[in-house]
Amino acid sequence: MTSIVITYHNEGLDFLTECITQIQETIDILDYEIIIVDDCSREPLPDIDGATVIHNKTNIGVGQSFDVGINQAKGEDIIWMACDMRFINNNWASKLVKEIDTNLKSLICTCCVGINKDEMDFNIRRKIQRVYGATILMYHDKQSNPRKTESFRGIIEAQWKSRDKIKGDKSYEIPCILGACYGVKKAWYLYVDGFWGHRQWGTLEPYISLKSWLFGGNCLVSPHIETAHIFKKNGTHNITQDSVMFNKMLVSTLLLENRDRYIAFLGNNSILRRAKKLIEENKEAILLKREEYKKKTVVDIKDLCYRFNIDLRND
Repeated sequence: MTSIVITYHNEGLDFLTECITQIQETIDILDYEIIIVDDCSREPLPDIDGATVIHNKTNIGVGQSFDVGINQAKGEDIIWMACDMRFINNNWASKLVKEIDTNLKSLICTCCVGINKDEMDFNIRRKIQRVYGATILMYHDKQSNPRKTESFRGIIEAQWKSRDKIKGDKSYEIPCILGACYGVKKAWYLYVDGFWGHRQWGTLEPYISLKSWLFGGNCLVSPHIETAHIFKKNGTHNITQDSVMFNKMLVSTLLLENRDRYIAFLGNNSILRRAKKLIEENKEAILLKREEYKKKTVVDIKDLCYRFNIDLRND
């Protein structure tokens, strides 16, 4: 069985229903279930035909909502996504399941076709904007990303890879999944521990991608599997900057040796101080988890970054 896990938070019933309807109209596998995790929306979702709805009692964020849905999934093959994904009849489901069954220790992302509220035609947009996974900017400022303003400071950000057209149907390794429609074996998702400790939103894909690589797996993009992602101007999730910074500090603490260097790069302001307080309040659990992750780690972060030409600022 394949389990399709969808997270939802205040996007609107019609918006979600469109996603589910397109899945049901285009899916080309028979044995599947749809699980929707409603992350404590203002108006809780009703029962939905053809889907199981899980209601979070509190707002726990996108990452932990995926954990909730995948933990309850019956299938060994997992397709996980936000509800802003859209589909056409292109055998996306059977192709993705084949990739999942072939790559047992991989996080897999599809080719992402970008659509928006003004240009919603999948077949037109697929000829204009397609992107293929991401790299990770370990340091995310004007030096590593010239499009950012001089005042922007950050770490551990995903950045889209080439928008060039890629021919062929062979999946290949990338540093980081991106695009909001992913595939994985449930066993591997549980082994990398999903999005443990994550809050609300931000640094989602770099977090789980780094764990997949460091724990002996990898990340793949499948250019022959096209799904569409609606890029909305305004998100519906509850996002606070201290939670975004918390997630960066969490990943640094759990996975990186030079934690202090990364956190110092973020600067020092009221947002950072609130994030540091959250880290301190959860310090015991985070340090225990860090030791657990160390035992699973079989790849050196420096080797990984060298392989993909990712800036570690070693000078």
